[in-house]
Amino acid sequence: MTDARQPGVPRPGLPPGASVRFSCVVDGPPRYLHEAWIWSTTLLRLARRQPHEVVVHLVEGVDSRHLDFLRDLGVEVRTVAPFDKRHPYSNKLSQLQSEALQDADLVVLTDCDIAFAGDVDGLFSGVEMIAAKTVDLARPSYEHWRRIFTAAGFDTEPELALATHSREPTFARNFNGGVYVLTRAAFAALRDAWPRWTRWLLDRPEILGDLTFHTDQVAFGLATHELGLAVRVLTPRFNYPTHLVDPMPSDPVMLHYHQHLDGNGYLRVTGHDAVDARIDRVNQVLAAERHAASPP
Repeated sequence: MTDARQPGVPRPGLPPGASVRFSCVVDGPPRYLHEAWIWSTTLLRLARRQPHEVVVHLVEGVDSRHLDFLRDLGVEVRTVAPFDKRHPYSNKLSQLQSEALQDADLVVLTDCDIAFAGDVDGLFSGVEMIAAKTVDLARPSYEHWRRIFTAAGFDTEPELALATHSREPTFARNFNGGVYVLTRAAFAALRDAWPRWTRWLLDRPEILGDLTFHTDQVAFGLATHELGLAVRVLTPRFNYPTHLVDPMPSDPVMLHYHQHLDGNGYLRVTGHDAVDARIDRVNQVLAAERHAASPP
């Protein structure tokens, strides 16, 4: 039987011969090093991706000696410059200039605090330009998005959607920044538009007010609206918030844990059987790999 996991062999959900790269950015605080270990270990062991598909971007100034465990896994490590000192959370945009991602047919940009609990080939089905999940909570609210549109000079109303957890109205392109799937064309288009809108918001802090934490997320929505990029909306299966009580049943394969870890650095359970079965699987793999991988 042919092993569909071998490099060069088409995988379900991917066009024949398509290449994919999974990428995250590791910043200065020590917790990001531990998150990068969880991210890369589960991506290789449970999502069963190949090392050549995985890239970790290290912000300049972070001691790369602490990432030897990634090199031991065969994962590529690249250094990137900080995006803008005014907003360190937007350092994820530095990936857009990475040569390691330019030639991939599909790029999956994720936060470091994602654990992979199973096969993720379903991410790629039906993606014309981008795929992402609607935000868990309506931040900004729909009315706030209307004011943002006015300030941005758009002459249309924001398209309406409901936040997946709170069920409050928000902009339909207000996506959770934990997981973005981009085709090569979308990646190229966003390389200019996403940073441009991020800096536009940073230059006008009054627009977001106390929601400046979400600057790059809001900028992503503005950029994809401006460009008219076709969107496939992901279900919580591919970006499940373990720190929230999610009313929708799900058997997630990508767990967005938002620092929701126990004292030993493993994922905390949620009280939902299907989710906790996935978390238990993740924690078993992490425990088995911990000494061999020498995580920080």
